[in-house]
Amino acid sequence: MTTGGQATNTQTSLAQRPDRLDDLEMAALAERIEMRAWHDLVAAAPLWLRMSTGLVAEEVDGALLLASPGIPNLLFNRVIGLGEHMPASDRQISHIMDRYWALGVPGYWVHVGPYARPVRLGRLLQQHGLQPYRRSWVKMVRPACRVSLAPSQVKVRRARIEDAHVVASIVGPGFDLPQCAAEIFSQLVDRPRWYVFVAELDGEIIAAAGSFVDGDTTYLAFAATRPEYRCRGAQRALMQARINFAADCGHRWIATETGFPLAADEPNPSYHNMLWAGFRPVVIRDNYAPFGTRWAEA
Repeated sequence: MTTGGQATNTQTSLAQRPDRLDDLEMAALAERIEMRAWHDLVAAAPLWLRMSTGLVAEEVDGALLLASPGIPNLLFNRVIGLGEHMPASDRQISHIMDRYWALGVPGYWVHVGPYARPVRLGRLLQQHGLQPYRRSWVKMVRPACRVSLAPSQVKVRRARIEDAHVVASIVGPGFDLPQCAAEIFSQLVDRPRWYVFVAELDGEIIAAAGSFVDGDTTYLAFAATRPEYRCRGAQRALMQARINFAADCGHRWIATETGFPLAADEPNPSYHNMLWAGFRPVVIRDNYAPFGTRWAEA
């Protein structure tokens, strides 16, 4: 996934100046680890699940196409990295749209960051019939240095294999996923490069979160809390635990993303928790979709 001169130069600069990154380099780092995490997450799905849902993760000229007609959720039907490693072309965009049509996926996202090429990639996508979605995503990055734990009754620990189905039962509803898709997250508890944590209150698991590691970078991939236990500090506790785990492992950077607030006064716990934990917004990534695409969580 390092095709193209700009990506090669970016990787070189990351190696030469790992402690001083500009926004372009941080955006490239965050995009790359998200692509690798989701490619590996799909690979973790059991064969029966991939076959029954049509779940695929395919590289298309440096971008990652996620698709699943059996999982009607935009997390599993989107394109990451378009125009990041090489300029997007009419042929590439047509191939992506034809692929979704062939797979029977009517609604999907195409993510477009501000450094994607060509410069007016959004206009090019609109010429192909895709429209800006109502909500953009914001990519967040922070150094992997320890943070002080805030006092809390919530206790966080690494998930054990016997917790796998509990993790799935929390993450699935948290992202409005069908049960079959939730099962994918149960496969990550003992998978290499994945680190899953659970939050307990009075001995009961009330929340779960996962990180993916690639080189010296950690990616906060998902987090969810049981509805009846929200606003009890579980998400902040899980974020602190994953940040400190990354720091203790000697990593340099932590990346993640979330929906960007539609208005300054919009309640957005995920975004504000990330700011509270020291993450800095790096780029706002727009989403383009076929007409009629909707997702309640975004």
